[in-house]
Amino acid sequence: MRDLDLVIEDGEFVCILGPSGCGKSSTLRMLAGLEPVTAGDILVDGTRINDVSARNRDMAMVFENYALYPHLDVYHNIAMPLVARRVRNDEIRDRVFRVCETLRLTEQINSRPRTLSGGQRQRVALGRALIRHPRIFLMDEPLGHLEAHLRAELRAEIRRLHEQRGTTTVYITHDQQEAGAVGDRIAVMNAGRLQQVGSLHDLLNWPVNRFVAQFIGEWPLNLLPVNLIAESGSMSIRVDDLAIPLTPMQTRRLTGAKLESPLELGVRPDDVEIVNVGSALSLRAHVAVVEPQGDTSVVVAETAVGRVNAVVPSTEAPITNSAVGLKFAIAQAHLFGPDGASLFTGLDNIK
Repeated sequence: MRDLDLVIEDGEFVCILGPSGCGKSSTLRMLAGLEPVTAGDILVDGTRINDVSARNRDMAMVFENYALYPHLDVYHNIAMPLVARRVRNDEIRDRVFRVCETLRLTEQINSRPRTLSGGQRQRVALGRALIRHPRIFLMDEPLGHLEAHLRAELRAEIRRLHEQRGTTTVYITHDQQEAGAVGDRIAVMNAGRLQQVGSLHDLLNWPVNRFVAQFIGEWPLNLLPVNLIAESGSMSIRVDDLAIPLTPMQTRRLTGAKLESPLELGVRPDDVEIVNVGSALSLRAHVAVVEPQGDTSVVVAETAVGRVNAVVPSTEAPITNSAVGLKFAIAQAHLFGPDGASLFTGLDNIK
């Protein structure tokens, strides 16, 4: 980790999102006390816990690989944290049955893990954490091994349980859709560094740099080399031989800024419109591939400055090898400097 500074509020559900190897799990393991902290402090309610053992941190952890006891049935797997703390048997029984009812595991309560589906096993792993009333829940890609429909079902369950309990939760995932569905805020990491913290809406619309803009979003970001033109109090960007006026807000962002080349324009594929060749403010392109995706199609077009992808309704998709114009929704576009920093994102937009 490199100078990670992150504040999580009491009762907040924060997702740490990033590619493999970015430091997500290491962050969680340090918080849990499973890895040492070489510099800095971890504070919980203002108390430094760097030297507190994992078992004494009052945190419940859910792993991606379930980590169930194969020789124990559902009841005893879920009950294990209370048994270890020598809770009374009658209280254990009451709490196990309440958790099983919440997670719809009552019919499987006497079953062993090998007889359960993946979704049921993950519910047991969740139940083993939920039966406690810890200070913090830690979840390390708990839905990573599940099929898409089970992930959607269980992430809704996880969010519902958080609404009920309000326990502070730190959730690791590489799936932005999952992070947006369950989290209050999302912390994006890359190469051991925290890049940006905010809602999914913030990250999509106000990314602080090229990495966040490329990593967040359903479709890969289009990046095109551009030049900036300033004249008579207004600004435009030049893409090949096309000059596109910037919005007043974008112009204000750039006024007085020290801009160095090269500059890159970032446009999301669903902000690219296919128009007739020669249409006003459109970039000439040649359609290389059309990829049907059901109601929408991905149009891969070649231009003089590089490849551009556009997402359009399938009924409006052009034919392969045709000449088209590409019109960009400039108000939703991003502009990046040579260091990758976003030039349109102001500090007042960073949450």
